[in-house]
Amino acid sequence: MQRQIALLLLVCSFALGSNAASTVKAPAPVKGSVIVSAPTARLFMSSVQYVAKATTTCPKGISAMAIYTAPYQLAYLVKGASLNTTLNLAPGNYDTVVQEWDNCKSFARTHVAVTVAAPTTTLAAQTANNTSAANNFVQQTNGNAGASNVSKEDIHSLLYPGATTQIYAELQPWFGDKRHMQVGYVSWDPVQVEKQMDDMLSRGVNGVVIDWYGPADPTEPTTLAWLAVAENHPGFKVLIMLDKGAVTLSPCSGCNPQQTVIYLTNYILQHYANSPAYARSNGKPIITQFDLDLHFTLDWAAIQAATSPNIAWVFENSGGFTHPETSGSYSWMNATSTQYGMDYLTHFYTAADKAPQQMAWGAAYKGFNDTLASWSLNRVVGQQCGQTWLDTFDKLNSYYNSTKQISALQLVTWNDYEEGTEIESGIDNCLTVSAAAVGSSLQWNVTGNESTVDHYAVYFSGDGQNLLELTTVPAGVHSVNLGSYGLSSGNVVVEAVGKASIRNQVSALVKFAQ
Repeated sequence: MQRQIALLLLVCSFALGSNAASTVKAPAPVKGSVIVSAPTARLFMSSVQYVAKATTTCPKGISAMAIYTAPYQLAYLVKGASLNTTLNLAPGNYDTVVQEWDNCKSFARTHVAVTVAAPTTTLAAQTANNTSAANNFVQQTNGNAGASNVSKEDIHSLLYPGATTQIYAELQPWFGDKRHMQVGYVSWDPVQVEKQMDDMLSRGVNGVVIDWYGPADPTEPTTLAWLAVAENHPGFKVLIMLDKGAVTLSPCSGCNPQQTVIYLTNYILQHYANSPAYARSNGKPIITQFDLDLHFTLDWAAIQAATSPNIAWVFENSGGFTHPETSGSYSWMNATSTQYGMDYLTHFYTAADKAPQQMAWGAAYKGFNDTLASWSLNRVVGQQCGQTWLDTFDKLNSYYNSTKQISALQLVTWNDYEEGTEIESGIDNCLTVSAAAVGSSLQWNVTGNESTVDHYAVYFSGDGQNLLELTTVPAGVHSVNLGSYGLSSGNVVVEAVGKASIRNQVSALVKFAQ
């Protein structure tokens, strides 16, 4: 009986103790938070600034804060309840984490998604000379643009849709010779030839027509350099334009003009036409000529008999289609035209229509101005701030299309600086672009002929030097909503990308704050 009473007392005392303990409140769980005030943008170009604070209900406070760029990838650690640091991140997409630890063995975190994009170009690159013109070549009063940044849109883009036309640049080989204008380079320098080749290829040019003065002229090394370089660029072609000057400088001692033309033609066949880089038509090497019939009386049947019947001779102007021994004709530009040469081109293309069996070589040119040439005749055909160049394509396109292709297009000229026809340094469109940020919108105005613009490119820069292309928009569109890009604070710039071979124009940097 006594043992039962004792057990009952023990059970009762345990129950009373348990009830007493259940009335004591358990400590509340520790709560912490991380408040990130930066970054608020999503897109950056290398450095990302983080500014954050932490709070906690832990009475012992915050121990430390940190930033992780990926799971278990600690990028930054600091003691205390705040951080302010800049991380330099490689390009990529990041789900970064800002985390705090308190002194109660608890933590809190916040995810911050950021994208770091590598620059696509630089402001210096978009404004520097990107042509084969010499860097020190400056704008001239005859309309040569000077070393500049030009559009590398393919010149074929100015032709009718579906064009398979071969584009040839007519080239003067004599710069660096004391008889000619100094333009900052030597034409026969292999390094310069390689630069010109690269520039031509970047614009969609398929070959070069060398204005040839024959093996007796000091510029002969230019031709040899071009053949050597072209052989290392499969598909790029070289051909000879036999200039009247080659006959005047005859290497054939005692020869009359007829004999000289025969000598020079055979020289071309033996020294150039056997190159795999030499241009051909239906297996025949192509030779063009410049003003031979204008200055000399020649028997072309006798020339063919003394050289080869397998030459594709291309003569000049509309009369070239009916010339003896012709395979076709090329158009040039009329330096005395009062209609920017459009009347001359109309006559040429009309004649070409009547000779569909012959090769027709169209012409594209920016204008003409020989006022700086030592032999000047003061002839000027205006450039119209790039419109003349575009008009020559419009004229050609009015005669040809994808079902009626023109054989070739000759650029008149690549580098005749003395005649003011060179397109090597680009074509000035006299255009300016001014931009401004209005809220989250980038807006710009254009002064000049917008028909010379191919499109606009919008760039972002975090440092005013490195550029990230955000988007491109067609000509005629003058605004872009920047809000959708989540940009960090920085600069934006607008580039008016010209149509093929026309100068690019860049606005000033515009500050942008998110």
